[in-house]
Amino acid sequence: MTLLVKLIQKRLLLSFAAVCASALLVAVMLWWNAVLGGIVNDISVGRTLPIYMISYASVIMLVMCAVNFLKTYISGYVCEVLTHDLRMGYARHFSALSFSEIEKLNAGEQLSKLQNEIAEVSNYINGNLFQLVNDCITFLATIMWLLVINARLTLTVNLPVFVIMIYVFYSSKIISTATEHSQQTRGQINKHADMMLVLLPIIRLYDAARMMAANYRKEVDEWKNQTVRTERTRARLMSLSGLLSSIPLMLIFLVGGNMVASDVLTLGTLYIFLNLSGGVSGVMMNMPGFIASFRQFSINMKRLAPVVIL
Repeated sequence: MTLLVKLIQKRLLLSFAAVCASALLVAVMLWWNAVLGGIVNDISVGRTLPIYMISYASVIMLVMCAVNFLKTYISGYVCEVLTHDLRMGYARHFSALSFSEIEKLNAGEQLSKLQNEIAEVSNYINGNLFQLVNDCITFLATIMWLLVINARLTLTVNLPVFVIMIYVFYSSKIISTATEHSQQTRGQINKHADMMLVLLPIIRLYDAARMMAANYRKEVDEWKNQTVRTERTRARLMSLSGLLSSIPLMLIFLVGGNMVASDVLTLGTLYIFLNLSGGVSGVMMNMPGFIASFRQFSINMKRLAPVVIL
């Protein structure tokens, strides 16, 4: 992950701004839930909401929308800058080579890096990198705030999260291995295509086009089958992850509902727990795919490190 560290260090201020924007959005979200919990408590006891409270809630909603827009804009801009730096670093590597070194390059291997590794790294940076950072901040901030509100209910509800985390670790490992195999088969296709271009005169001389085409189709079929197996594996493991992530929500209804019935917990506080349950269990549900993608991303970055100059 040395290459990723270098990319972030080069744009350290922008990356820090993106993280701060995510943290600010989480803070505003918790603020909104605290106000909303108070409104639910007032309504549950039959109080009439004053105009200033409605105006206050409306202002918070507008602030949350504005912060969300700011976070999305900054994160998207930083992702595009990091992707641009990566591509320019790849081009800078070739511009620094001598003619003798360029002649020794394997065109198929470089094409594979351009179409596979760089393309997948760019897609990951744009789609997942700061989303994963945002989910981690949301998870940690939500857990800590719920502990402050009601430690007993928080610990009872989120104990199954540790079991889910064990499952997440092993399932993400399986998904990342399957994804890596799929990428390797796709790399073989690019190398085979390059070999056919190099050997085109010989193929025409010995009329070997049908044999080469048959071998190429065989590799394409292998890549297709491996991709299907990978997606099926991902779907099965993510489905079970989604099922496990519903356990904390059910515990909120059972334990929290009994606490409300016993006047140990207010209805507004229970609503806060329900509203923020997605910040914990929802992150766990998507975590196998995130971890698997991050592992594959780290493998691609390791392959690109020797051919990128920053």
